[in-house]
Amino acid sequence: MKEKKIITARGNVYYWISEGKNDNCIVFCHGLTADHTLFDMQIEEWSKDYTVITWDIPLHGKSKEYDDFSIENAAKDLRQILQTEQLNQIVIVGQSAGGYIAQAFIQLYPDMVSAFIGIDTTPFGMSYYKKSEQFWIKHYADIAKWYPYEMYCKLGAKSVSVTKESYQSFYDCLKRLGKKGMLKAADLVYKDFLNCKEVDIKCPVLLLLGEYDRTGYVKRYNEMWKKRTGFPIKIIPNASHNSNFDNYVFFNGIVMEFLNKNIRGN
Repeated sequence: MKEKKIITARGNVYYWISEGKNDNCIVFCHGLTADHTLFDMQIEEWSKDYTVITWDIPLHGKSKEYDDFSIENAAKDLRQILQTEQLNQIVIVGQSAGGYIAQAFIQLYPDMVSAFIGIDTTPFGMSYYKKSEQFWIKHYADIAKWYPYEMYCKLGAKSVSVTKESYQSFYDCLKRLGKKGMLKAADLVYKDFLNCKEVDIKCPVLLLLGEYDRTGYVKRYNEMWKKRTGFPIKIIPNASHNSNFDNYVFFNGIVMEFLNKNIRGN
């Protein structure tokens, strides 16, 4: 993967690209307080047939020095990355809060998206969420700040992973981000999420959910999402919230099957 960056008025945004054998492009968007390394277990597999892009979304990783954050601005930054690389059509994959950026991108640039794959994420639209749930989303950072950061990192990594490798990967992300960065990202991402309107997604969609994902009410939100839209849900066995890392072999296989059927016409 070749490291690159775009320069915006809000800050530099870093991304990594592996040029594939054709014009197919898949973009991986990581979740809150993670970074592009969340998709390390996808790079080798997908680079065989796709141009692969991973990136540190604004407020995260090497892109953490960033002003005027909004989910929409992050989607616009992704559009600038694609323009820089002269890519006009993508499959977009969003894990957890990365699914928010994916939905915002689809809302802004629907003709650019061939398919959306949501990993342990939740839908836009406050009609899905109870008032009490919206309260805790809004005040997540206010609560998290009281935890000693080493404890927060250990508990956070444990809550989203099953395997030791997945645990260590997310723990390392949190340590690199630091408590100040974690609190800023959590505060700004979640508060802006509360303003996001439901998206009418026309492209093929696959929702993926870790068998042991106990993060918030992700499972219930996905079931509601499926009921309203008909989007299929597939369960990733032996996996938690970071299911693409926990059980990457199953994840890679089921996503490839979905794309072969819906994108490549096999």
